[in-house]
Amino acid sequence: MAGKKSGILTEPRREYLRTPVQERDSKYSDSQKNNLDGAISEQAALAIEDLVLIARESDPRILKSAFPPGPVVELIDALMDRIGMVEVTNKDRYYEMVVKAIEHRIHEKYREQDRFFKLESSDYPIMPHKPAYRDVQAYTRK
Repeated sequence: MAGKKSGILTEPRREYLRTPVQERDSKYSDSQKNNLDGAISEQAALAIEDLVLIARESDPRILKSAFPPGPVVELIDALMDRIGMVEVTNKDRYYEMVVKAIEHRIHEKYREQDRFFKLESSDYPIMPHKPAYRDVQAYTRK
């Protein structure tokens, strides 16, 4: 295939998403916005199904190039930033569902190898930054 490669979105749908939300009202009619939002949502859901199929059935060599760490982390970061604290089912928040899925999978893998793994969570706030060097140095003197 010659020329620029395409992802799951058409160029008009990309343009729509790149338009700041405030400007969409003046640029697109309600009908256009509803159609574009519905099409984007449907296409993204289908793409995720395809990605799951690729992850489950592709040769491991392909997976390393198809799912490079940088873009995967960027995707998870974007999802967590946008819907991380939103309750999606019952009392679970989106981020809790992601953590539970990761924990479940790690436990399965460790059980296969007869190894132990413990993932701990805390109800206390996490420090917003790493402690400064002098703080670590003072702590180690205690």
